[in-house]
Amino acid sequence: MTRSTLATLGALFLTTGSAAATSTAESPAESKDRAECKEYARPFEHSGRMKDACLISRGYTVSYSTNGGGVDVTARAQPRPAAEAVATDLKACNDQSGMGYVGRLQFARCMTPRGYAVRSGD
Repeated sequence: MTRSTLATLGALFLTTGSAAATSTAESPAESKDRAECKEYARPFEHSGRMKDACLISRGYTVSYSTNGGGVDVTARAQPRPAAEAVATDLKACNDQSGMGYVGRLQFARCMTPRGYAVRSGD
């Protein structure tokens, strides 16, 4: 084999290998949890927040839209709080936070002592 053939095969292997390693396919359990949380949240006025709260209560990290923008929220407390408690915390902390970067910081400062990890892309 020539060097260029080896280089091409190496690049192909790396590309294929990294694609498999970064696959974001949901497991059957996660798909089931998402479907159950969507169904659970359907009758609520704020069904999006309730679906997010349900997923957080089951141990998932959820991208949540606050007044200040998007953040990732995960429950750290063990045992994890019930969905209704998570929804109450999400609403209370969102109501206390402002807009933009400062709002995301305020949201995180409110959620952290309540037993959540909050991360933003900032």
